Amino acid sequence: MRRIAVLGGGISALTFAYWRSRAARSDDGEPDVREPEEIVVLDPSPGPAGSGWTLREGDLVLEAGPQTLRETPAAARLLDALGLRDEALVADPRARRWIVRKGRPRSFVAGPAGLLSGVLSPGAKLRALCEPFVPRRPASLADESVHAFLERRFGAGAARSLAEPLASGIHADDPATLSVRSAFPTLWDAEERAGSVVRGLLVPRRGGGPTGRRGTGGRPPKPPNLPKPRTISFPRGLATLPEALAAAVARQGARVERDVRLTSIEGPLDAAREPRSPRAFRLLSEDGRMFEADALVSTLDARSVARLLGGLLPRSRGRLAALSSSRLAVVLQAFRLETPSDAPRGFGILIPRGEGYRSLGLLHLSSLFPSRTPSGTAVLTSFLGGALEPGLADATEDDLLRLAEEEARRLHPGLGPRILARTARWEGALPRIPVGHHATLDLLDQDIHSLGVARPLPLLAVTGPWRDGVALGERIARGEELAGSF
Repeated sequence: MRRIAVLGGGISALTFAYWRSRAARSDDGEPDVREPEEIVVLDPSPGPAGSGWTLREGDLVLEAGPQTLRETPAAARLLDALGLRDEALVADPRARRWIVRKGRPRSFVAGPAGLLSGVLSPGAKLRALCEPFVPRRPASLADESVHAFLERRFGAGAARSLAEPLASGIHADDPATLSVRSAFPTLWDAEERAGSVVRGLLVPRRGGGPTGRRGTGGRPPKPPNLPKPRTISFPRGLATLPEALAAAVARQGARVERDVRLTSIEGPLDAAREPRSPRAFRLLSEDGRMFEADALVSTLDARSVARLLGGLLPRSRGRLAALSSSRLAVVLQAFRLETPSDAPRGFGILIPRGEGYRSLGLLHLSSLFPSRTPSGTAVLTSFLGGALEPGLADATEDDLLRLAEEEARRLHPGLGPRILARTARWEGALPRIPVGHHATLDLLDQDIHSLGVARPLPLLAVTGPWRDGVALGERIARGEELAGSF
């Protein structure tokens, strides 16, 4: 029986294990003996799936990890299979986003319409509206930073106002170093196809995918006529998804080993030279456990991939080892409200540097999902640290709580007494994606291709937020894709 070891226990690892183990069973639920296969997930975390994501205290639900799920087609299929889709809470698609400018929040609409918002000065708007007439980038320009891209296409004013919220709001990264090609392939692809970002976003793509994140290959095109994606959560929080997924994986016969911190991976092993181990790989953990597998699916961070699998990846290991992550502190707060009119409205607020705040932004969970929030209560999530101020993530808990409360009250003066406050810290929360990252992914693809030459079945697949996108929906999509193709 072929054994696949999945390295990591996050949402893409569990999604792969779920669809792969489900495919190995016949319609009546019994094992499909035509292609026997064993799946084992090696999770480095000691706790159950989703632990640390959602905080449930009394009748309050707060999110310390991912805050919402943007429902991609793959996410919708997974929720249907798990019986969760009807349980989902759907955020109002009209919920406003806000960006602070000159000390106060200004409404901002995503897409080309955002060029007319109050976030930009009149002069910046005029320059940004000229974007369709800006010459197409030269063929020699293989990548550039988010700030440089926005400045070239939309002008210096738009870059100052929008680059940082765009980079920090999704990646907690520095817009001066964050790759637009790999982090925002839709923008890069729009200019490539239409010679203008605005025209490219307004004209539907015909075949092919964005050219950035996965190297030269890009992504498969979206099927036509898909329903508009929803932004969702669940009554008991977003941890509902990994909890249900882990339970389903176990029911289907896949095995999950927890607290597995790997120290080395040996292989591919030669059966003639290693008669004791008919498997291709031998994996050793910190506590002395040994696992054997015929193939590996890695969902680990880039540095762990370089450390454990670098011997198999001679072209890309150096670049993978150099990749880093942003450290983030998350402050969860609940406040009493004197009147309903004092409640924070909309999706949330992004805050550029230079506006007198240290928070990267606030998310208004009680506005997005009011049905799970007690009446007269506001629930907010503040994000601090990131690439622009990494030391802030190391501040004391008291300092983080004080800063987050002070800045939340400046933005929302009508907040009443704070009734709950908690902190969470994520050491490797989000991967930093430098300019030129596509070249790293191309080298990785070459390494993996070389490893599979002259072999009937693949030995290795690699995914992760640093390779295939940080959003939860993207992680689910990649897990499903690998389950069907590996």
